[in-house]
Amino acid sequence: MIAGIASALSGIQAGGRILSVGAHNIANMQTEDFKRTRALPVESAAGGVTVTLDKDVRSGPQFFSNEVSFIPREGSNVDLGEEIISNLQAKNLIEANIASIRIQDKVLGALLDITE
Repeated sequence: MIAGIASALSGIQAGGRILSVGAHNIANMQTEDFKRTRALPVESAAGGVTVTLDKDVRSGPQFFSNEVSFIPREGSNVDLGEEIISNLQAKNLIEANIASIRIQDKVLGALLDITE
């Protein structure tokens, strides 16, 4: 029972980390030459979830500045659609693990009521 709660807690922490990375990407969406970071949930050997970070090295859109029109510049490679989807998946991950903890709490309470 405790292992299930620990696993659910690691899922909540992973969801929070994914949301944090997504917020960082969205905040820097207009920053020139910014490369987004991808947060990838990975199953850990202990039975929980960890998050690995991976830098997305794809180039961003090319543009010319108003000051010097013949020097190309690179924009951020952040796609708002991808970030919104990632944040929604992280939110669902957090909610599913919270529901799991609530159910485990009810089961544990029922088991304790039986032993009375």
